[in-house]
Amino acid sequence: MTQRILRLLAGLSGILLLALGLTCLLAPAGQLDQFSILPQGNAGLSTIRGDLAGLFFGMALFALRGAITGSAQWLSVPGIFLSFIVLGRCLGFVVDGSSKSAMQSLAVELVIIVVLALATMALRKRPAPGNSFRFFVAVAILLVIATASSVVFQKQLGLILATRTLERNFDRQLLATLPDGLHAGLCGSGSPLADPTRSGPCIAVIAGKHVYIVDTGDGTARKLALMGIPPGRIDAILLTHFHSDHIAGLGDMMIQRWGGASHTEPTPVIGPQGVETVVAGFNQAYSLDKGYRIAHHGEATMPPTGSGGTARPFTIVQDSDSSQVVLQQDGLTITAFAVHHTPVFPAVGYRFDYKGRSLVISGDTAPSAVLAKYAHGVDVLFHEGLQTTMVAAIQHQAEGVGRKSAAKIMADIPSYHTRPEDAARLAQQAEVKQLVFYHTIPPLPLAYLNATFLGDAPRLFKGPITVSKDGLLVSLPAGSTTIAMRALL
Repeated sequence: MTQRILRLLAGLSGILLLALGLTCLLAPAGQLDQFSILPQGNAGLSTIRGDLAGLFFGMALFALRGAITGSAQWLSVPGIFLSFIVLGRCLGFVVDGSSKSAMQSLAVELVIIVVLALATMALRKRPAPGNSFRFFVAVAILLVIATASSVVFQKQLGLILATRTLERNFDRQLLATLPDGLHAGLCGSGSPLADPTRSGPCIAVIAGKHVYIVDTGDGTARKLALMGIPPGRIDAILLTHFHSDHIAGLGDMMIQRWGGASHTEPTPVIGPQGVETVVAGFNQAYSLDKGYRIAHHGEATMPPTGSGGTARPFTIVQDSDSSQVVLQQDGLTITAFAVHHTPVFPAVGYRFDYKGRSLVISGDTAPSAVLAKYAHGVDVLFHEGLQTTMVAAIQHQAEGVGRKSAAKIMADIPSYHTRPEDAARLAQQAEVKQLVFYHTIPPLPLAYLNATFLGDAPRLFKGPITVSKDGLLVSLPAGSTTIAMRALL
């Protein structure tokens, strides 16, 4: 009678595991809150469908087979898996902290382990050394020892973990690993609208041994460092225009460059007319900060002459298709050209040419024939994008809750940005090899939304299209036609 009850309970445990597997497979998004997971786009959802669903299905198969056939060996397998899961969860409580959902999961897992252990013992007629019960006891002892040790030695273990993390961060020197060529790293792919996965607009362009930053959105200096690109290595900053979301991180970027390599000269900031006002304003705003840092760290670390920025303006003519070479150095040519961002003026895009490879960064712009001219034949076009259907939905919601200002802004912004479909037409016309969207509007916290954002763009541009996220690195090695992409974050 006892065996039957335990087999029934083991079977119910198997059914529960099977249900969890089915929900992970068929509705992975519904499990995000249950498992406190923030998926990184399609890859995260694929992990839930594959790894978690596979784990639950496997445990369910063994539990149900053992319950139906009365096999203690089959029942012991899911118990072993769950024991390791509980071990990891207990260590996580110590290292990462606990939560209500995690405690609930732990309780369920422990109940299932107890049921499976009792059923295994009841079904074994001759318990032998090394049987499942002893294994469960050994795992329980290990859990107690590991948890107790983690509590007793939390400070020491924390120092070890922190040191290992710092070692990895300081050892991560991306620039030394890159082949000669043209590379672009997205240190910010977002817009003024809040997006938990994207900082403000910023692209780091690496040409040979030189590093240039195009725009400095909020939070981009920190994102740059996380990508393994030391801010101290920056040669110059280029600004496309002076909207707040493109310059909000300028002060931080200049400080990080100054202190990151003890520069004795200010950061060169290249931009169209008006950049003098922007740089002077940041220099003034950070003048007190400059004094604090010199006093604290000393002039050898923070040379007084290296703080702030030096404006290097060039003149761009409104409504013209003219261009201007703003920098030539060691085989690299950077060309600025006017884009259409009315009423914002000046506003420019940049083209980078280095050893037969090329890329264009649009900056903020409405559809622009001038941009198509200067993007002709480039390897990669980094183009801003605003999906009007999604922005219209935001406008409608704002109107519905009485947020008139927000609704008005949503109604206005499509006029000086570019729909993905229009950018795709331009890229096809310009014979661009690869189209990469950045400065995405609205926010796209999940990659599942990319298809909605792109709309008909994949039909209009025959080449590959990428909706970028922070940390994307696009590499164009010299002497080849390869376009390689990888995620650094």
